Amino acid sequence: MATARTARSRRKVRKVRDKWKEKVWYEIYSTPEFGGVFVGYTPSNDPSLVLGRVAEISLKDLTGDPTKHMHRIYWKIFGITGNKAIAQFYGHDTTREFMKAQIRRRRSRIDAILDVTTKDGYKIRTKAMVLTSYRANTKQKSDIRKKMEEIIKEMAKEKTFPLYVQAMLLGEMAEKIKNECKKIFPIRNVIIYKSEVLSLAKKEETEGYIKEGEEIAS
Repeated sequence: MATARTARSRRKVRKVRDKWKEKVWYEIYSTPEFGGVFVGYTPSNDPSLVLGRVAEISLKDLTGDPTKHMHRIYWKIFGITGNKAIAQFYGHDTTREFMKAQIRRRRSRIDAILDVTTKDGYKIRTKAMVLTSYRANTKQKSDIRKKMEEIIKEMAKEKTFPLYVQAMLLGEMAEKIKNECKKIFPIRNVIIYKSEVLSLAKKEETEGYIKEGEEIAS
């Protein structure tokens, strides 16, 4: 009886190994407008199953900047060519540990959440947070939120999708919000803590790719 069970277990292990042998490892790269940087690997025995997968990499690993360790960047695969998977920026978020460390008593947190459309037609949800140096009153909070929304909308209107994403991730947007909002009330920190691409612009298919489709999030 034990011998039969052992034999069955060995066959199962062998089947699992065989399935993994059949898989191809695809290298994931960002689209050219984001530098065509290497993002990671994903295995599959069917290239069509690679489409739609989401890869994650920290902004620290992407840029080599250790101060960006708290942000995680997501890339959604929309095409393949050979053993390379091509992925578009899909959004980002910020670790809970970092967010928790930023929030202190006797300070105010003001959030702005907006769906904006970039100059070249990409729709992206942006979530920003201002932390004041000490507690603000209701009017001051309202004025800060209005200024945040104004800056985010204006940046989306002026910038193409890649430049808007860079502004979110590399500090330009946070710095502008801080500089403007500190005229209203003392500001301790500004964090663009999350984003999500809601739809891509209509554009020509990239030559040599198998494309997934334009809408990437509902």
